[in-house]
Amino acid sequence: MWQNPGLRFPARLVSQLGRFLTGIEIHPGATIGRRFFIDHGMGVVIGETAEIGEDVMIYHGVTLGGRSLAKVKRHPTIEDRVTIGAGAKILGPITIGRDSAVGANAVVVKDAPPESIVTGVPAKWRHRDAQRETKPAVDPAEYDIEYRI
Repeated sequence: MWQNPGLRFPARLVSQLGRFLTGIEIHPGATIGRRFFIDHGMGVVIGETAEIGEDVMIYHGVTLGGRSLAKVKRHPTIEDRVTIGAGAKILGPITIGRDSAVGANAVVVKDAPPESIVTGVPAKWRHRDAQRETKPAVDPAEYDIEYRI
């Protein structure tokens, strides 16, 4: 809708209505892949030229913002299977590589390669260590249900 100038007003209207109802602001010009999930979405802001891949999950208070007002690509590109922690700020025309994780409250202003962990202010990245990350993100035992009659 955003590419068609005649539909920009309705697109912006739907965007603002969604923002009012949910607290999540997604610019109609943003490109979002399949199975994008916002967990506890209040305060999420996604800019006009942001590109989000498939199977991406972000938490509340995340900003995918710009650092310029120029009419160029000024928002981040988030590749497939990235998780972004609560309060993280990813700013500028940078890329977060596939299968990465951004820590809570990180301020990211530089590219991160695939399969990295990005933390800190300003954020720095390191490669994921499969040996250290043996515990699943969600413990399957939490979902064992015992039925009693």
